Amino acid sequence: MEAWPWKLLVGVGLLALTHAAFSAAQHRSHARLTEKKYEPLPTDIVLQTLLAFALTCYGVVHTAGDFRDRDATSELKDMAFETLRNRPSFYVFRRSGYGLFQRSDTTHSSNLSTSSSDMRLKF
Repeated sequence: MEAWPWKLLVGVGLLALTHAAFSAAQHRSHARLTEKKYEPLPTDIVLQTLLAFALTCYGVVHTAGDFRDRDATSELKDMAFETLRNRPSFYVFRRSGYGLFQRSDTTHSSNLSTSSSDMRLKF
């Protein structure tokens, strides 16, 4: 089935939810003006809210398309063995001589003993 009927259903559901919210706000302001405290919402507003929410959820689920399998093997069966444990978020690129943590070697310490005008701070 095409996607436009489901999108139309989502639009109608959102419009009905907006109308229910406006009706609830109008009912609350009327209750405040007539000084009636703790008056519950009328059943028609509650039913309209629940029906509009159900329509919107149903339309969103059908608009979203097909769901993917929960089984991990369906996604991993086409991958090579070398890429299974590939985690780009844990890549560390090291540049020698730069960074906060530097190796303490003799060439670096001998460079520090030179004149203060030749010293550069490395961060």
